[in-house]
Amino acid sequence: MRIRIFTLILVFCLAFLLVGLFSFQVLRHDNYRVMSEENRLKVTPLMAPRGNIYDRNGKYLVKNKLSFNLCAVYNQIKDIDALSGVLSLVLDTDQDKIKENITRGKRNPYTPFCIASDIGVEKAIYLEEISNDYPGLFVDVSAKREYVNGGSASAVIGYLGLINQPEFERLKHYGYRIDDLVGRDGVEKYYDNYLRGVHGGKQVEVDHLSRELRVLGYKEPIPGKDIYLTLDAELQEYCDQLLEGKKGAIIVMDSNTGAILALASAPVYDPGVFIDRKRSEELKHILGDEDYPLINRAISGAYPPGSVFKVVIASAGLELKKIDLESSFNCDGTLVLGRKVFRCWYEKGHGVQTIKEALKNSCNVFFYRLGLLLGVDNIAGFSSKFNLGDPTGIDLPGEKGGVLPSRKWKRKNLNDKWYKGETVNYAIGQGYLLCTPLQIARVMAVFANEGILLKPYVVSKVGNIDVRPDGETNIEISRETIEIVRDGLKKVVNDPRGTGMKAKLEDVVVAGKTGTAQTSRGKSHGWFAGFAPFEDSKITVVIFDEYGGKGGYYAAQTAGKVFKKAKSLELI
Repeated sequence: MRIRIFTLILVFCLAFLLVGLFSFQVLRHDNYRVMSEENRLKVTPLMAPRGNIYDRNGKYLVKNKLSFNLCAVYNQIKDIDALSGVLSLVLDTDQDKIKENITRGKRNPYTPFCIASDIGVEKAIYLEEISNDYPGLFVDVSAKREYVNGGSASAVIGYLGLINQPEFERLKHYGYRIDDLVGRDGVEKYYDNYLRGVHGGKQVEVDHLSRELRVLGYKEPIPGKDIYLTLDAELQEYCDQLLEGKKGAIIVMDSNTGAILALASAPVYDPGVFIDRKRSEELKHILGDEDYPLINRAISGAYPPGSVFKVVIASAGLELKKIDLESSFNCDGTLVLGRKVFRCWYEKGHGVQTIKEALKNSCNVFFYRLGLLLGVDNIAGFSSKFNLGDPTGIDLPGEKGGVLPSRKWKRKNLNDKWYKGETVNYAIGQGYLLCTPLQIARVMAVFANEGILLKPYVVSKVGNIDVRPDGETNIEISRETIEIVRDGLKKVVNDPRGTGMKAKLEDVVVAGKTGTAQTSRGKSHGWFAGFAPFEDSKITVVIFDEYGGKGGYYAAQTAGKVFKKAKSLELI
């Protein structure tokens, strides 16, 4: 009996052992194999540095500096509470915040992710030493973005942001990682595919103490391509300084190629805030700022252009034979249309005005009458020659096309007919018409280079490849018309009592047009658009002063300063 009981116990134990062996070796084979491989193999990602960004003279605008980042692989972490407690002491950071960062890796448990970035060399060395005690933890050395001139040129350069989950799911097959930074605006976004490079990695065999025994595989990271901008860093910084404390934009464009030498939008912001977790309060301020510094007013802000639009009306009148060089209208300060009185900015009136004098004095009554002769359809049709109402195609994200109104446009969008009073306002750049400062620069450049509509661009080279766009269009306006308008623009700045006298220089002949655009807030936008030198234009300049008053004051004076600075840099 005892032998039988002992035999049964022995059989039961053997059966239990066999079941256990079957479970370990068959049913749970894959799980233990992975655990074994993870203890024997170590994969270290090698991050590809983003390409640098230079100005036209080879000066750094954005470069990379060495950064030590604390990373982990979530499925290898044994005790999140213990790990977050240690890291809280070492990094001097709230434990709950670290725990939250670690938990974020749960979404992609086998993919390395960043817990803390730019931790410094001393902390990196210490954490590397204790990493053997905390499986899954490692220190990654990568390149951190450094914006050399702070907020200068932020409207062009843009900023980076951490990839979000939907983006990662869409892009992970193209080599993106869950902790990658991607371009969110400006050149950083538009040329992200070229700037980001291709990540690499190293697979090594380790012993039970995680010491490297041998390298099993190595993939060299491929750095991103360097980008060379058309901007002049010194001129750009000067333009940004001129806008300090204001809202608005300054554009300096090569009159003959469309290359942007400076593109400033105010207020500026420091792109470095978006990649430095220690500056979270600054980031909150930027995102909550009611002046909206993230809006690139040069290309994304659409405004009534005011009297700078008169160059288009003048050209239309001459080309469509509604007026000629000798045609004149009398300005007594008002135009009465039905029950409505439309006033000139100069209450006493300018008297008899020809086209050149009307441009010089920015006489509203002259252009009211010319607008009525042309009619809304002719104004809209001729304005479309300058591609108003459409984006210019500059190589930056977020560009707006503005609004080019017409009878058809109003019927479609407002379900109403067009009135003569609206044509009167249209003729002086008011009403429904909206343009970006870049569109105005493009319009003025036509008179600077005598008939070519240019495609603006900010990047000249990607790596060693020239990428200047093909975008020049002959606008098909007669040479005679262009010369008449040009002469009027010269008078605006250089004749006594011209509205743009504050832009005048002693050693360079500047031509241009001021503009004052009324708004519903009761404050006016100030404009100046011009070019220099008059005989052989090198640059076109646009100043936009948001809610800043009349264009003949700050805008014209600022334009004069920009032309003077450009001359000192031998750009004109």
